[in-house]
Amino acid sequence: MEVLGHDESIGKIKISTEVLEVISSIAVLETKGVSSLQNNLASGTIEKIGKKYRGKGIRVDESNGYLKISAYVNLSDGKNVHKIAENIQENIKQSISTMLDINVIDEINVHIVNIAK
Repeated sequence: MEVLGHDESIGKIKISTEVLEVISSIAVLETKGVSSLQNNLASGTIEKIGKKYRGKGIRVDESNGYLKISAYVNLSDGKNVHKIAENIQENIKQSISTMLDINVIDEINVHIVNIAK
């Protein structure tokens, strides 16, 4: 992913999608009502090889300047699912904006995988 800096005469800033995955995963786990992130196939395969995958449960897709983040979460029981999903979206957006000083996310999807009892 390429993000233009404030002063284009200096150059361009390139941010790895892995960085966005890590920031997003931290933001999701800090959201009240989230029990955990759900592993996806890629993260499970990488962890089996022996590397620790920090963006577990987050998928970042970048295509033609369009940025889409998907979070796969397990929620705690007895919570307002809709409100938690909105909070997750806001926390991801705010964390990336604060940490990287950019606001380029086009879409944030929250996938509720399980509700823990």
